Amino acid sequence: MPGSPLLASDLHSAESSASASSLPLIQFSIKPRLCVLNAGEEVCRDELEVRWQAAQKRSLCLYQQDKTQPLRCWQNATRGEYQFELTASASTDFELRETETGTALSDQRFQVVYNDKKYRRARRNPWSFF
Repeated sequence: MPGSPLLASDLHSAESSASASSLPLIQFSIKPRLCVLNAGEEVCRDELEVRWQAAQKRSLCLYQQDKTQPLRCWQNATRGEYQFELTASASTDFELRETETGTALSDQRFQVVYNDKKYRRARRNPWSFF
């Protein structure tokens, strides 16, 4: 019927059928996401900040690539934060996984880049006095 108000029970059933067909979006971020190593540096030591947020309560764990134990877990939460120090010599992937199933829901990469000066252009001409 046009103009008839939606009942709360109708709205709830519409939400549950929508969530069953597609996974709710999870916002997942890592800061910083990049580390530049200069000549002579072999490892990157950085304080990483991980944040996630979901529309519904979730039980999630944060995993680092090639590690079997989670870095941090959250139970029945809609958001989470975690800070830790990372020492890396190569790019590393992080995943948010569901606690019960172990299914990866989202991932982010911390990228390690080597700053090779021989491929960089000089900022000024070598003949310039200024």
